[in-house]
Amino acid sequence: MNKNIFKVDGRFYYGWVMLFCGFMMMFICFVIKSNCSSLFYTPICEELGVSRTAFTQTNTLMTVCMLIGSSFMGKLFKKLQVKWAVVACVALCSLCYVGMSFCNSLWQLYIFFAIQGFGWAGATNLPVGIMVSNWFGPKVKGTAMSIGMLGSGAGALVWVNLMRSIIDNSGWRTGYLAMAGINAIMIPIAIILVVSYPSDKGYSTRVGDPSPEEVAAAGGVATEKTGITGKQALKTSRWWFQWLAAMITMIGASAMTSQCVAYLTDVTGDSAQAALVYSTALGTLVVGKFVLGAVSDVIHIKRASAIAPLFYAGVFVCLALCATNMGFSKGVIACYFIGGAIPSVIPALLTVSNFGDKEFPVMNGWMNMAGNVGQIIGPTAAAMIFDITGTYRMAWIAFAFLMVVVSILYFLSGRASQKQIEEMGYTPR
Repeated sequence: MNKNIFKVDGRFYYGWVMLFCGFMMMFICFVIKSNCSSLFYTPICEELGVSRTAFTQTNTLMTVCMLIGSSFMGKLFKKLQVKWAVVACVALCSLCYVGMSFCNSLWQLYIFFAIQGFGWAGATNLPVGIMVSNWFGPKVKGTAMSIGMLGSGAGALVWVNLMRSIIDNSGWRTGYLAMAGINAIMIPIAIILVVSYPSDKGYSTRVGDPSPEEVAAAGGVATEKTGITGKQALKTSRWWFQWLAAMITMIGASAMTSQCVAYLTDVTGDSAQAALVYSTALGTLVVGKFVLGAVSDVIHIKRASAIAPLFYAGVFVCLALCATNMGFSKGVIACYFIGGAIPSVIPALLTVSNFGDKEFPVMNGWMNMAGNVGQIIGPTAAAMIFDITGTYRMAWIAFAFLMVVVSILYFLSGRASQKQIEEMGYTPR
Protein backbone atom coordinates (compact mmCIF):
# COMPACT_ATOMS: atom_id res chain seq x y z
CA MET A 1 0.00 0.00 0.00
CA ASN A 2 1.25 3.52 -0.72
CA LYS A 3 2.83 5.32 2.21
CA ASN A 4 0.62 8.29 1.48
CA ILE A 5 -2.86 6.81 1.58
CA PHE A 6 -4.34 10.01 0.18
CA LYS A 7 -2.44 9.76 -3.11
CA VAL A 8 -2.44 7.19 -5.90
CA ASP A 9 -0.46 7.55 -9.13
CA GLY A 10 1.03 10.74 -7.70
CA ARG A 11 -2.26 12.61 -7.18
CA PHE A 12 -5.07 12.88 -4.66
CA TYR A 13 -7.08 9.65 -4.56
CA TYR A 14 -10.71 10.30 -5.44
CA GLY A 15 -11.77 7.26 -3.42
CA TRP A 16 -11.82 9.49 -0.35
CA VAL A 17 -14.45 11.67 -2.02
CA MET A 18 -16.45 8.51 -2.71
CA LEU A 19 -16.08 7.56 0.94
CA PHE A 20 -17.49 10.97 1.84
CA CYS A 21 -20.46 10.25 -0.44
CA GLY A 22 -21.03 6.94 1.33
CA PHE A 23 -20.81 8.72 4.68
CA MET A 24 -23.43 11.26 3.53
CA MET A 25 -25.74 8.54 2.25
CA MET A 26 -25.74 6.93 5.68
CA PHE A 27 -25.83 10.34 7.44
CA ILE A 28 -28.95 11.36 5.51
CA CYS A 29 -30.83 8.48 3.89
CA PHE A 30 -30.17 5.65 6.34
CA VAL A 31 -31.03 7.74 9.40
CA ILE A 32 -34.21 9.10 7.83
CA LYS A 33 -35.37 5.61 6.86
CA SER A 34 -34.30 3.53 9.84
CA ASN A 35 -33.71 5.74 12.85
CA CYS A 36 -36.52 8.30 12.61
CA SER A 37 -39.36 5.85 11.93
CA SER A 38 -39.96 5.07 15.61
CA LEU A 39 -40.86 8.74 16.23
CA PHE A 40 -44.06 8.32 14.22
CA TYR A 41 -45.58 5.32 16.01
CA THR A 42 -47.36 7.08 18.85
CA PRO A 43 -48.73 10.17 17.03
CA ILE A 44 -49.99 8.25 13.98
CA CYS A 45 -51.53 5.42 15.99
CA GLU A 46 -53.32 7.93 18.21
CA GLU A 47 -54.63 10.12 15.36
CA LEU A 48 -55.73 7.27 13.09
CA GLY A 49 -56.94 5.08 15.95
CA VAL A 50 -54.93 1.99 14.97
CA SER A 51 -52.87 -0.49 16.97
CA ARG A 52 -49.11 -0.56 16.89
CA THR A 53 -49.23 -3.97 15.22
CA ALA A 54 -51.39 -2.53 12.43
CA PHE A 55 -49.12 0.46 11.87
CA THR A 56 -46.06 -1.80 11.95
CA GLN A 57 -47.34 -3.40 8.76
CA THR A 58 -46.25 -0.25 6.93
CA ASN A 59 -42.73 -1.43 7.70
CA THR A 60 -43.63 -4.96 6.61
CA LEU A 61 -44.89 -3.83 3.22
CA MET A 62 -41.92 -1.53 2.72
CA THR A 63 -39.49 -4.28 3.62
CA VAL A 64 -41.16 -6.86 1.37
CA CYS A 65 -40.68 -4.44 -1.52
CA MET A 66 -37.09 -3.82 -0.41
CA LEU A 67 -36.63 -7.59 -0.46
CA ILE A 68 -37.96 -7.76 -4.01
CA GLY A 69 -35.87 -4.76 -5.02
CA SER A 70 -32.71 -6.19 -3.48
CA SER A 71 -33.05 -9.27 -5.68
CA PHE A 72 -32.29 -7.19 -8.78
CA MET A 73 -30.76 -3.99 -7.40
CA GLY A 74 -27.21 -5.42 -7.40
CA LYS A 75 -27.51 -6.17 -11.12
CA LEU A 76 -28.96 -2.69 -11.71
CA PHE A 77 -25.92 -1.10 -10.11
CA LYS A 78 -23.71 -3.17 -12.41
CA LYS A 79 -25.52 -1.93 -15.53
CA LEU A 80 -26.11 1.73 -14.63
CA GLN A 81 -23.70 4.37 -13.41
CA VAL A 82 -23.82 4.35 -9.61
CA LYS A 83 -24.79 8.04 -9.45
CA TRP A 84 -27.93 7.67 -11.56
CA ALA A 85 -29.08 4.56 -9.73
CA VAL A 86 -28.68 6.42 -6.42
CA VAL A 87 -30.47 9.54 -7.70
CA ALA A 88 -33.45 7.55 -8.94
CA CYS A 89 -33.81 5.60 -5.69
CA VAL A 90 -33.45 8.64 -3.41
CA ALA A 91 -35.90 10.70 -5.49
CA LEU A 92 -38.52 7.94 -5.30
CA CYS A 93 -38.20 7.75 -1.50
CA SER A 94 -38.54 11.53 -1.09
CA LEU A 95 -41.65 11.68 -3.30
CA CYS A 96 -43.25 8.95 -1.21
CA TYR A 97 -42.67 10.95 1.98
CA VAL A 98 -44.52 13.87 0.38
CA GLY A 99 -47.41 11.54 -0.40
CA MET A 100 -47.46 10.18 3.15
CA SER A 101 -47.94 13.66 4.56
CA PHE A 102 -51.37 13.83 2.87
CA CYS A 103 -52.62 10.41 4.01
CA ASN A 104 -55.81 10.21 6.08
CA SER A 105 -56.05 6.45 6.52
CA LEU A 106 -53.77 3.52 7.15
CA TRP A 107 -54.30 1.88 3.76
CA GLN A 108 -52.99 5.02 2.03
CA LEU A 109 -49.83 4.83 4.11
CA TYR A 110 -49.51 1.17 3.17
CA ILE A 111 -49.39 2.10 -0.53
CA PHE A 112 -46.69 4.75 -0.16
CA PHE A 113 -44.55 2.63 2.15
CA ALA A 114 -44.72 -0.25 -0.33
CA ILE A 115 -43.61 1.93 -3.24
CA GLN A 116 -40.89 3.47 -1.09
CA GLY A 117 -39.44 0.04 -0.36
CA PHE A 118 -38.16 -0.29 -3.94
CA GLY A 119 -36.31 3.00 -3.57
CA TRP A 120 -34.73 2.12 -0.24
CA ALA A 121 -33.33 -1.10 -1.75
CA GLY A 122 -30.80 1.06 -3.61
CA ALA A 123 -30.46 4.11 -1.40
CA THR A 124 -28.64 3.03 1.77
CA ASN A 125 -26.27 0.15 2.61
CA LEU A 126 -26.02 -1.40 -0.85
CA PRO A 127 -24.49 1.56 -2.74
CA VAL A 128 -22.13 2.34 0.14
CA GLY A 129 -20.85 -1.23 0.08
CA ILE A 130 -20.42 -1.05 -3.69
CA MET A 131 -18.53 2.25 -3.49
CA VAL A 132 -16.11 0.87 -0.90
CA SER A 133 -15.64 -2.40 -2.79
CA ASN A 134 -14.94 -0.57 -6.05
CA TRP A 135 -12.56 2.06 -4.65
CA PHE A 136 -10.60 0.38 -1.80
CA GLY A 137 -8.37 -2.67 -1.73
CA PRO A 138 -8.45 -5.58 0.74
CA LYS A 139 -5.85 -4.14 3.13
CA VAL A 140 -8.09 -1.24 4.21
CA LYS A 141 -11.54 -2.38 3.12
CA GLY A 142 -12.77 -2.93 6.69
CA THR A 143 -11.63 0.49 7.87
CA ALA A 144 -13.00 2.19 4.76
CA MET A 145 -16.35 0.43 5.11
CA SER A 146 -16.64 1.46 8.74
CA ILE A 147 -15.84 5.11 7.90
CA GLY A 148 -18.56 5.18 5.26
CA MET A 149 -21.09 3.46 7.48
CA LEU A 150 -20.45 5.59 10.58
CA GLY A 151 -22.42 8.38 8.92
CA SER A 152 -25.58 6.87 10.40
CA GLY A 153 -24.34 7.51 13.92
CA ALA A 154 -23.52 11.14 13.18
CA GLY A 155 -26.85 11.58 11.39
CA ALA A 156 -28.79 10.18 14.32
CA LEU A 157 -27.39 12.88 16.60
CA VAL A 158 -28.72 15.51 14.19
CA TRP A 159 -31.95 14.21 12.66
CA VAL A 160 -33.62 12.19 15.44
CA ASN A 161 -33.92 15.08 17.88
CA LEU A 162 -34.74 17.56 15.10
CA MET A 163 -37.52 15.31 13.78
CA ARG A 164 -38.88 14.73 17.29
CA SER A 165 -39.11 18.49 17.77
CA ILE A 166 -40.85 18.99 14.41
CA ILE A 167 -43.37 16.22 15.12
CA ASP A 168 -44.08 17.47 18.67
CA ASN A 169 -44.54 21.08 17.51
CA SER A 170 -46.06 20.73 14.03
CA GLY A 171 -47.39 17.18 13.77
CA TRP A 172 -46.41 14.01 11.96
CA ARG A 173 -47.54 15.27 8.54
CA THR A 174 -45.04 18.12 8.67
CA GLY A 175 -42.54 15.56 9.89
CA TYR A 176 -42.92 13.54 6.70
CA LEU A 177 -42.50 16.67 4.57
CA ALA A 178 -39.32 17.48 6.48
CA MET A 179 -38.06 13.94 5.88
CA ALA A 180 -38.67 14.36 2.13
CA GLY A 181 -36.60 17.53 2.03
CA ILE A 182 -33.77 16.16 4.15
CA ASN A 183 -33.57 12.95 2.12
CA ALA A 184 -33.45 14.90 -1.17
CA ILE A 185 -30.20 16.60 -0.09
CA MET A 186 -28.44 13.43 -1.29
CA ILE A 187 -29.54 13.97 -4.91
CA PRO A 188 -27.20 16.89 -5.81
CA ILE A 189 -24.38 15.25 -3.83
CA ALA A 190 -24.69 12.10 -5.96
CA ILE A 191 -24.97 14.00 -9.25
CA ILE A 192 -21.91 16.16 -8.60
CA LEU A 193 -19.56 13.75 -6.81
CA VAL A 194 -20.33 10.05 -7.40
CA VAL A 195 -18.10 8.19 -9.88
CA SER A 196 -18.46 4.44 -10.43
CA TYR A 197 -14.88 3.11 -10.77
CA PRO A 198 -11.28 4.26 -10.16
CA SER A 199 -10.57 3.70 -13.86
CA ASP A 200 -13.16 6.38 -14.66
CA LYS A 201 -10.79 8.83 -12.97
CA GLY A 202 -7.68 7.32 -14.54
CA TYR A 203 -6.31 5.40 -11.54
CA SER A 204 -4.40 2.17 -12.16
CA THR A 205 -4.44 1.00 -8.51
CA ARG A 206 -6.49 1.57 -5.39
CA VAL A 207 -5.65 2.53 -1.84
CA GLY A 208 -5.38 -0.75 0.04
CA ASP A 209 -4.24 -2.90 -2.90
CA PRO A 210 -1.12 -5.06 -2.39
CA SER A 211 2.15 -3.49 -3.49
CA PRO A 212 4.00 -4.92 -6.52
CA GLU A 213 6.41 -6.61 -4.10
CA GLU A 214 3.51 -8.22 -2.23
CA VAL A 215 1.93 -9.34 -5.50
CA ALA A 216 5.21 -10.93 -6.58
CA ALA A 217 5.63 -12.63 -3.19
CA ALA A 218 2.12 -14.06 -3.54
CA GLY A 219 3.02 -15.65 -6.86
CA GLY A 220 2.05 -12.81 -9.14
CA VAL A 221 -1.60 -12.73 -8.18
CA ALA A 222 -3.26 -9.72 -9.81
CA THR A 223 -4.90 -6.99 -7.81
CA GLU A 224 -8.08 -7.22 -9.84
CA LYS A 225 -11.24 -8.55 -8.25
CA THR A 226 -11.17 -12.24 -7.35
CA GLY A 227 -13.55 -14.74 -5.83
CA ILE A 228 -16.41 -17.01 -6.73
CA THR A 229 -19.73 -16.17 -8.33
CA GLY A 230 -22.96 -15.58 -6.48
CA LYS A 231 -24.44 -18.81 -7.81
CA GLN A 232 -21.43 -20.74 -6.52
CA ALA A 233 -21.74 -19.09 -3.11
CA LEU A 234 -25.38 -20.22 -2.82
CA LYS A 235 -24.18 -23.84 -2.99
CA THR A 236 -22.13 -23.52 0.21
CA SER A 237 -23.24 -23.91 3.80
CA ARG A 238 -20.93 -20.96 4.64
CA TRP A 239 -23.23 -18.64 2.69
CA TRP A 240 -26.36 -19.83 4.48
CA PHE A 241 -24.82 -19.60 7.96
CA GLN A 242 -23.89 -15.99 7.18
CA TRP A 243 -27.28 -15.27 5.57
CA LEU A 244 -29.19 -16.56 8.61
CA ALA A 245 -26.96 -14.58 10.96
CA ALA A 246 -27.63 -11.37 9.01
CA MET A 247 -31.36 -12.06 8.99
CA ILE A 248 -31.60 -12.76 12.73
CA THR A 249 -29.48 -9.71 13.53
CA MET A 250 -31.98 -7.52 11.72
CA ILE A 251 -34.92 -9.12 13.52
CA GLY A 252 -33.64 -7.57 16.72
CA ALA A 253 -32.07 -4.45 15.21
CA SER A 254 -35.17 -3.40 13.29
CA ALA A 255 -37.41 -4.00 16.30
CA MET A 256 -35.24 -1.72 18.39
CA THR A 257 -34.91 1.08 15.83
CA SER A 258 -38.64 1.04 15.05
CA GLN A 259 -40.00 0.87 18.59
CA CYS A 260 -37.33 1.85 21.09
CA VAL A 261 -38.61 5.44 21.42
CA ALA A 262 -42.20 4.23 21.87
CA TYR A 263 -41.02 1.78 24.58
CA LEU A 264 -38.94 4.33 26.47
CA THR A 265 -41.75 6.88 26.20
CA ASP A 266 -44.11 4.33 27.78
CA VAL A 267 -41.57 3.72 30.57
CA THR A 268 -40.69 7.34 31.31
CA GLY A 269 -43.75 9.25 30.07
CA ASP A 270 -41.33 11.71 28.48
CA SER A 271 -40.83 11.55 24.69
CA ALA A 272 -37.93 14.01 24.85
CA GLN A 273 -36.01 11.82 27.31
CA ALA A 274 -36.80 8.72 25.26
CA ALA A 275 -35.54 10.35 22.06
CA LEU A 276 -32.40 11.58 23.85
CA VAL A 277 -31.47 8.08 25.06
CA TYR A 278 -32.18 6.63 21.62
CA SER A 279 -30.26 9.28 19.67
CA THR A 280 -27.32 9.07 22.09
CA ALA A 281 -27.12 5.31 21.56
CA LEU A 282 -27.22 5.81 17.81
CA GLY A 283 -24.66 8.58 18.12
CA THR A 284 -22.09 6.19 19.58
CA LEU A 285 -21.92 4.62 16.12
CA VAL A 286 -19.93 7.66 14.97
CA VAL A 287 -17.01 5.95 16.69
CA GLY A 288 -18.39 2.42 17.05
CA LYS A 289 -18.57 1.61 13.35
CA PHE A 290 -15.03 2.85 12.80
CA VAL A 291 -13.81 0.80 15.77
CA LEU A 292 -15.59 -2.36 14.62
CA GLY A 293 -14.23 -1.99 11.07
CA ALA A 294 -10.70 -1.27 12.28
CA VAL A 295 -10.82 -4.16 14.76
CA SER A 296 -12.04 -6.43 11.94
CA ASP A 297 -8.92 -5.50 9.96
CA VAL A 298 -6.69 -6.26 12.97
CA ILE A 299 -8.14 -9.46 14.48
CA HIS A 300 -9.86 -10.57 11.23
CA ILE A 301 -13.49 -10.17 10.32
CA LYS A 302 -14.25 -13.82 11.20
CA ARG A 303 -13.35 -13.26 14.85
CA ALA A 304 -15.00 -9.84 15.03
CA SER A 305 -18.24 -11.19 13.58
CA ALA A 306 -18.50 -13.83 16.31
CA ILE A 307 -17.75 -11.44 19.18
CA ALA A 308 -19.77 -8.33 18.24
CA PRO A 309 -23.26 -9.92 18.51
CA LEU A 310 -22.70 -10.47 22.23
CA PHE A 311 -22.68 -6.69 22.65
CA TYR A 312 -26.07 -6.52 20.94
CA ALA A 313 -27.34 -9.15 23.38
CA GLY A 314 -26.27 -6.75 26.13
CA VAL A 315 -28.31 -3.96 24.51
CA PHE A 316 -31.51 -5.99 24.77
CA VAL A 317 -30.84 -7.16 28.32
CA CYS A 318 -30.38 -3.54 29.40
CA LEU A 319 -33.51 -2.45 27.50
CA ALA A 320 -35.56 -5.04 29.40
CA LEU A 321 -34.11 -3.83 32.71
CA CYS A 322 -35.00 -0.20 31.85
CA ALA A 323 -38.62 -1.09 32.64
CA THR A 324 -37.71 -1.13 36.34
CA ASN A 325 -34.68 1.19 36.41
CA MET A 326 -33.82 3.73 33.71
CA GLY A 327 -30.25 3.69 34.96
CA PHE A 328 -29.76 0.71 32.67
CA SER A 329 -30.19 3.05 29.71
CA LYS A 330 -26.48 3.76 30.17
CA GLY A 331 -25.86 0.07 29.49
CA VAL A 332 -27.97 0.31 26.33
CA ILE A 333 -25.79 3.16 25.10
CA ALA A 334 -22.51 1.47 26.04
CA CYS A 335 -23.33 -1.87 24.40
CA TYR A 336 -24.83 -0.26 21.31
CA PHE A 337 -21.40 1.25 20.62
CA ILE A 338 -20.35 -2.08 19.07
CA GLY A 339 -23.62 -4.02 18.79
CA GLY A 340 -25.40 -1.38 16.75
CA ALA A 341 -22.55 -1.30 14.22
CA ILE A 342 -23.03 -4.94 13.21
CA PRO A 343 -25.71 -4.68 10.46
CA SER A 344 -23.90 -2.08 8.39
CA VAL A 345 -20.31 -3.31 8.87
CA ILE A 346 -20.15 -7.10 9.36
CA PRO A 347 -22.22 -8.61 6.47
CA ALA A 348 -20.48 -6.69 3.67
CA LEU A 349 -16.96 -7.29 5.02
CA LEU A 350 -17.64 -10.96 5.69
CA THR A 351 -19.06 -11.44 2.20
CA VAL A 352 -15.81 -10.20 0.66
CA SER A 353 -13.73 -12.28 3.07
CA ASN A 354 -15.70 -15.46 2.51
CA PHE A 355 -16.42 -15.24 -1.21
CA GLY A 356 -14.24 -12.49 -2.70
CA ASP A 357 -15.33 -9.36 -4.50
CA LYS A 358 -15.72 -10.79 -8.01
CA GLU A 359 -19.51 -10.47 -7.83
CA PHE A 360 -19.78 -8.39 -4.68
CA PRO A 361 -22.66 -6.13 -5.86
CA VAL A 362 -24.82 -9.16 -6.63
CA MET A 363 -23.96 -11.05 -3.43
CA ASN A 364 -24.27 -7.93 -1.29
CA GLY A 365 -27.74 -7.39 -2.74
CA TRP A 366 -28.67 -10.95 -1.81
CA MET A 367 -27.20 -10.49 1.65
CA ASN A 368 -29.29 -7.34 2.06
CA MET A 369 -32.31 -9.54 1.38
CA ALA A 370 -31.49 -11.37 4.62
CA GLY A 371 -31.70 -8.08 6.47
CA ASN A 372 -34.96 -7.27 4.72
CA VAL A 373 -36.51 -10.54 5.89
CA GLY A 374 -35.40 -9.72 9.42
CA GLN A 375 -36.94 -6.27 9.15
CA ILE A 376 -40.29 -7.86 8.27
CA ILE A 377 -40.26 -10.12 11.30
CA GLY A 378 -38.72 -7.98 14.04
CA PRO A 379 -40.98 -4.90 14.32
CA THR A 380 -44.14 -6.98 13.84
CA ALA A 381 -43.10 -9.49 16.50
CA ALA A 382 -42.24 -6.72 18.98
CA ALA A 383 -45.51 -4.86 18.33
CA MET A 384 -47.57 -8.05 18.71
CA ILE A 385 -45.90 -8.83 22.03
CA PHE A 386 -46.69 -5.28 23.17
CA ASP A 387 -50.34 -5.46 22.08
CA ILE A 388 -50.73 -8.81 23.89
CA THR A 389 -48.77 -8.12 27.10
CA GLY A 390 -48.78 -4.32 27.29
CA THR A 391 -44.96 -4.21 27.41
CA TYR A 392 -41.93 -4.88 25.22
CA ARG A 393 -39.91 -6.60 27.96
CA MET A 394 -40.46 -10.17 26.75
CA ALA A 395 -39.52 -9.10 23.22
CA TRP A 396 -36.20 -7.64 24.38
CA ILE A 397 -35.38 -10.81 26.30
CA ALA A 398 -36.13 -12.97 23.26
CA PHE A 399 -33.96 -10.78 21.04
CA ALA A 400 -31.07 -11.01 23.51
CA PHE A 401 -31.18 -14.81 23.14
CA LEU A 402 -31.28 -14.49 19.35
CA MET A 403 -28.10 -12.41 19.35
CA VAL A 404 -26.26 -15.28 21.02
CA VAL A 405 -27.51 -17.48 18.18
CA VAL A 406 -26.13 -14.92 15.71
CA SER A 407 -22.69 -15.19 17.34
CA ILE A 408 -22.74 -18.97 16.87
CA LEU A 409 -23.87 -18.70 13.24
CA TYR A 410 -21.12 -16.22 12.37
CA PHE A 411 -18.58 -18.50 14.06
CA LEU A 412 -19.75 -21.37 11.86
CA SER A 413 -19.75 -19.21 8.73
CA GLY A 414 -16.03 -18.62 9.12
CA ARG A 415 -15.25 -22.32 9.16
CA ALA A 416 -17.72 -24.15 6.93
CA SER A 417 -17.15 -25.02 3.24
CA GLN A 418 -13.46 -24.06 3.21
CA LYS A 419 -12.38 -26.91 0.93
CA GLN A 420 -15.48 -26.55 -1.27
CA ILE A 421 -14.77 -22.85 -1.94
CA GLU A 422 -11.07 -23.53 -2.59
CA GLU A 423 -12.08 -26.11 -5.21
CA MET A 424 -14.14 -23.35 -6.85
CA GLY A 425 -10.93 -21.34 -7.30
CA TYR A 426 -10.89 -18.98 -4.32
CA THR A 427 -9.23 -19.20 -0.92
CA PRO A 428 -11.32 -17.38 1.75
CA ARG A 429 -9.29 -14.78 3.57
